[in-house]
Amino acid sequence: MNLRETVNALAGVISADTDGTSKVRRLVIDSRKVRKGDIFAAFPGENVDGSLYAAEAVNRGASLVIMENRAAYDALQGNKVLVRDVLAAVKGLGAYKLRKYNGTKIAVTGSMGKTSTKELISSVLSSRRRVYTAYGNYNNELGVAICAANLNMRSTFAVFEFGTNSPGEIAELSKYVKPEIAVVTGIGHAHIGRMGSIEKLAEEKLSIVDGMKKDSVLWVNDTCRKYLDDKVLGSVEVRYYGEDMNCDVILADANRNNKGQFYFTAVHKGFPYCFILDHVYSHFITNSLVAIGIGFSAGLDYQDVMKGVLKFKPVKGRGAVKVINGIRVIDDTYNAGFESIISAVENLDEMPDEKRYALIGEMGEIEGFEEMLYLRLYKEAKKRKDINFIFAGQSYRKFQDTENISIAPTKEEARELVSGISEGVVLIKASRAKRFEEFIDFIEKEKKRSAV
Repeated sequence: MNLRETVNALAGVISADTDGTSKVRRLVIDSRKVRKGDIFAAFPGENVDGSLYAAEAVNRGASLVIMENRAAYDALQGNKVLVRDVLAAVKGLGAYKLRKYNGTKIAVTGSMGKTSTKELISSVLSSRRRVYTAYGNYNNELGVAICAANLNMRSTFAVFEFGTNSPGEIAELSKYVKPEIAVVTGIGHAHIGRMGSIEKLAEEKLSIVDGMKKDSVLWVNDTCRKYLDDKVLGSVEVRYYGEDMNCDVILADANRNNKGQFYFTAVHKGFPYCFILDHVYSHFITNSLVAIGIGFSAGLDYQDVMKGVLKFKPVKGRGAVKVINGIRVIDDTYNAGFESIISAVENLDEMPDEKRYALIGEMGEIEGFEEMLYLRLYKEAKKRKDINFIFAGQSYRKFQDTENISIAPTKEEARELVSGISEGVVLIKASRAKRFEEFIDFIEKEKKRSAV
């Protein structure tokens, strides 16, 4: 795209001063990441106005600055555009590219496993097709708009992720992207505090069909089948994946090999296919099933789909394993929904390591359900005598230490307990807001210090 086309695509333009012909590259919102040809969107933040960094962006090579601060606009020397609202402007650019896009748009939502499922789908499809994958967990209104604005128009598939904090968000994102294929990975307790009930949360996730056409395809984890109503079933073609024999992709069996990987058999259209997944968690096999189904539906052969599953690597903070002086640390610090904690603990219990530890922090956005979910988690931990648990955070203060459970209301107390771990495998998992990746750094520093 050139500057003229870009400015015309923006929503709410008040004034523009550009040369009109220069080519533009990607859109960025951090002036420090600007490279030659980039568009810098100067968002007005709560504490700092991005317009203050407009000149820096131009000096770094920005081809265009989008801003809503009139004084900063008048003062800036360079290609610039003044808009009523920067977010609306970026959404306008993204909407323009989505309308012009000739490839297949895929959207992934669910209470757990969204980012990893998105990456698995991309890994499978990219074994034979050109795929554009939305960045990281850019899954809210702003994140999806940025990913749409940076859409690679030459790709065959574009894979997006949809998240939600309140009712109505998934439907709006779906109407914006208009995916031809959508995935619901599961319905769990994540964000239930904002929705009020599992049923309302399921309704929110399944509203992804609101922006889809009749001939579109919705892939649903079989565990969600009970939440599908006539509206969903009548809106799109629904396909299922899971262990049930009525699924379109069926998990037949799964086992760990001596490398810690999983080898499993998936059945598609009556034929069994063998795969290897390089991940410590068995629930990622389920995420793989939908990627396999989409891959086969896209015309890929077994070899391509198999290679796509095998080349998938754990995303940082979502089950990646780091070996620190003989200790295997499972970095699952990005999120901690109730179901994902239970699944991670079940997998930890199956690992061959003689010593197993689980440092579990607090869950997020479960307002009104804290007492029930924390009690269920505590009871589950008491059953698993082969795992030494450290529950860290104020939400665990009311519970008592047991033979295999230590309660650490503060991070300082948790660090003291973690410092005593010298071998085995350690699962570290908490809500993103708790920043438990700090414990991985702590373990590294402790081991370096003890080695001196």
